[in-house]
Amino acid sequence: MDISSLRKPGQPRCTTSLVICGGTGDLARRKLVPALCRLRAAQALPADLHVVITGRRPLTRQALLATLQEAVAGTADSLSRTGFEAMGDRFHYAVLDPADPAGCAAFAQALQDIEGRGAAPARLFYLAIPPEQVGAFLQALAPLLARDRGTPCPARLLVEKPFGSDLASASALNRRLQEVVSEDQILRIDHYLGKEAVQNILALRFANILFEPVWNRQFVDHVQISFAETIGVGKRAAYFDGAGILRDVVQNHLLQVLCLTAMEPPLSHHPECVRLEKKKVLAALRPIPADETAVQTCRARYTRRERTGEAAVAGYLQEPGIPPDSSTETYAALRVYLDTWRWSGVPFYLRAGKRLSASQTEIAVVFRQVPAHIFPAPGGGPVAPDVLVIRVQPNEGIHLTVMSKVPGMEFRLAPVDLDFSYQEAFAAYRPDAYERLLVDALHGETSLFLQHDEIEAAWSFIDPIREGWKREGPSRLGGYEAGTDGPTAADALLAADGRVWRPLCGTGRGPSCSPHP
Repeated sequence: MDISSLRKPGQPRCTTSLVICGGTGDLARRKLVPALCRLRAAQALPADLHVVITGRRPLTRQALLATLQEAVAGTADSLSRTGFEAMGDRFHYAVLDPADPAGCAAFAQALQDIEGRGAAPARLFYLAIPPEQVGAFLQALAPLLARDRGTPCPARLLVEKPFGSDLASASALNRRLQEVVSEDQILRIDHYLGKEAVQNILALRFANILFEPVWNRQFVDHVQISFAETIGVGKRAAYFDGAGILRDVVQNHLLQVLCLTAMEPPLSHHPECVRLEKKKVLAALRPIPADETAVQTCRARYTRRERTGEAAVAGYLQEPGIPPDSSTETYAALRVYLDTWRWSGVPFYLRAGKRLSASQTEIAVVFRQVPAHIFPAPGGGPVAPDVLVIRVQPNEGIHLTVMSKVPGMEFRLAPVDLDFSYQEAFAAYRPDAYERLLVDALHGETSLFLQHDEIEAAWSFIDPIREGWKREGPSRLGGYEAGTDGPTAADALLAADGRVWRPLCGTGRGPSCSPHP
């Protein structure tokens, strides 16, 4: 796949430079460099691409390549290693210290020397840096980001999350960005939108006639959106303790997935049309006032696990770098409503947590029960409802659970799964989230990137919840043993409505992983 084939008719050819600010940091080593190498192996990058890694201290080319090769080798991915061998001469290093004005001018010259003479450069600056450094880098890069109306290849800026820590800081960051570049030059990345299964939500809904007629309050009982991880905070203790799972995952990943699940059909797949419908969903979110968080939400953190014959698992407060008086949550669950005709009265249950029993991200659409029970159900109760599960990870796919007659002389019903697996259906190369987003960014495709008003609308919904938790104090911060499905208070959130969470199951395949809520 050659990215040049993706250019729109009449779009000029530009020399492309990807400048990774903070390119020697953790994000670049773990995600960006391996993704670029995989893309090169898949022939999905421009042949003339320059990848410029920046750092504050001088680094020889030999040392740079050794560092990058170590990062690629650590992925245990043969495609990344193959791509690195083909791409080694496209990696460059340049010193950029935003606190040194003279050094910024020298960086601009070094970048020009790398690109050489020829077509106007289309530069993409990727800010793979901590949020507190964004302002300094914006000031340093401002001359290179200035929009030249005479060139068909404007410089663009790709910004990593977090986009602020609340509405006020997010708005301030957006204003600062817009002082330097125009909105159409800014690409705000949420890597979750690059996942194949997340993108497939739109295809499932709007490329098939089967589901859309029943995708509404008349047929859907409720929706569960789950993000579960078995890992703890790891090396992110300093960042995570200042954020918590609500801000780290729910405010961005889960609300974006909610938008794609609940949005109205857009007029087209054009980025502006899709964004318009997503913004309508965010605007329709029923606020959870600070004085209602006790009944509409749940928060907790994982505690130490000690079991005979098993290695002990540290609790959150025992993790390195976590203050002993921390009140940060590692688990959050919300009951959310959308005040629209399509979804009036249908609850959306969102949950996200660390140190749970399985790593699993999915959207489960639970349909209403049949209006009349004419068959005997297992256990003598009502017939279980149909459930459509969109599995984001692991084992990406779509699983529809329906009732079927069990073979035999008796007329007995049992749930069965109709499965679609990405791995089984599309065994060829599939880009991961960062690969897809890097290609889109280099190509100028903006569908999977966020605009400032989307981010601010999400914070407007999250801020009152955080305020309510602050008022409640640490006494309402629950606990759950590491390695379980979460706190009992989260179960009570659904039990109050006569519903239960889908149990976590790392494989996501088979009836045992598709119990009926």
